[in-house]
Amino acid sequence: MNKLFAGKALIPLILLSVIFFRIPFSDYAFLDETHQLWHNNDGSNFSMFLVQGRLLTGLIIERSFSLILTVAEIKYLRIFSLAGWVIASLIWIYLLNDWKKKIKFDTRIALFMSIFLPCSIPVAISIGWASCIEIFMAFMAGLLSGHILFCELFEQEKRKVFYWKMIPMFALALCALFLYQTAFGAFLLPFFLYFVTRKTGKPYRTVLTGASVYLAISLVYFLLFKYSLKEYGVIASDRTDLSIQPLKKLSFFFSHPLAQAFSFNFLYNLRGIASQVFYPLMLALWVITVLTRKTSLIIKLQYILMVMALLALIYLPVLLARENFSSYRTMHCLSLAGAFLLTDALLGIIKKERVKNLFIYGFATVISLVAFYNFNVNFILPLEKEYTLTRSYIRNNFSEHVKQIYFIRPPESLFYNLYAVKVYKDEFGVPSTYKDWTPEPLVKQIIFEMINNKEAAERIEIINLAYDQKNTITIPPNDVTSLLVDIEALSFNRSVQ
Repeated sequence: MNKLFAGKALIPLILLSVIFFRIPFSDYAFLDETHQLWHNNDGSNFSMFLVQGRLLTGLIIERSFSLILTVAEIKYLRIFSLAGWVIASLIWIYLLNDWKKKIKFDTRIALFMSIFLPCSIPVAISIGWASCIEIFMAFMAGLLSGHILFCELFEQEKRKVFYWKMIPMFALALCALFLYQTAFGAFLLPFFLYFVTRKTGKPYRTVLTGASVYLAISLVYFLLFKYSLKEYGVIASDRTDLSIQPLKKLSFFFSHPLAQAFSFNFLYNLRGIASQVFYPLMLALWVITVLTRKTSLIIKLQYILMVMALLALIYLPVLLARENFSSYRTMHCLSLAGAFLLTDALLGIIKKERVKNLFIYGFATVISLVAFYNFNVNFILPLEKEYTLTRSYIRNNFSEHVKQIYFIRPPESLFYNLYAVKVYKDEFGVPSTYKDWTPEPLVKQIIFEMINNKEAAERIEIINLAYDQKNTITIPPNDVTSLLVDIEALSFNRSVQ
């Protein structure tokens, strides 16, 4: 067992090292990173996450960004996150093999899922975006808390249940929730795998108990969150507002989160033909494999409904929130559940063992290559170029006479126009400087790193304009107090530098 685990442990280490090899050498600032770096000592980083119910994340972000001063040093936080995902992947592999012995699912699925986690899109985001440094911790806490309860419930007929183990289970669960709510869905993964593997519609007591505890802990967390707001004397972010609209949320769940979860490691484009075909094809394929089983129709339908209910529970924090936005950084647990479900179904269709092996090894290779492409081509390279271009222009044209900077944000399609990188959510393909909250802290941070005077950099007025407002301003040629930064113009005409 030790040799087997040691061999499998090399998988995430190799994959993460190859996919994210650029992390130690790349300088860029992505979205919230510039705000968190510029405001790294005023307490706003803690407050930002406190009002979102992520008190522990607020402490971590506040402390970690206070330790760095420059954009180049953000890479150290990304390296920390990368190391954290190595540990999380090792824990995932160990638990998968433990569940496999209990649940008796195919060894090939365990191998594929061992590869899928480090290659998944949510992991790429949480490593490449230092603002998501807490997610690997939340994932591990949620996973271990669910594992503790699952093992106790699974073994309760063979031995006495040790109720004292519920203390660390409860503590880890609350840690996951106060770090990143959607990562708490990892709590349900062993129960989901157990139900899917059994392939019946019977709602096992183990699964129902796990789901009940999951909901109970979520309620306790919500009450503690409200209490923390009262203690700190702050008001909750409107992103935490609850929305009890079952039909609207079901429509959202099936059209966005489930589509992404059933797309394996391929970026889901809402307007792309390939994405629009792949998701319903995978969903239909799974449903067909269920309906062709030799059981009654009632049991088949009950099984489908239970699976969908468990998937919805895994993604419950987002489904309860007012905002309907399935960003990839919220998809860790749902993506794992969807990948397991579809892989199990696909292997069930294939009859020959040799073909099953070829499928798993071949598809795992495809998933790995796609992961490398997703991160290095669709994510990090455009951001590096954008930051380098912005920094170079400001450094070459800023002087002590400049008092105000007109910053023209680029169109959302800039990376597509430049590099054919499509826009996916707000995490892939969107320029950092497209968002209205990015230019001011970014420009002031660049100036600060030039002159080493934060107070002077703070006094520079940043006039932040959207792309369609670029023709509303004119700067006289002899005006040395103003500087125009037009990201799109710089990107397509480097001679203006």
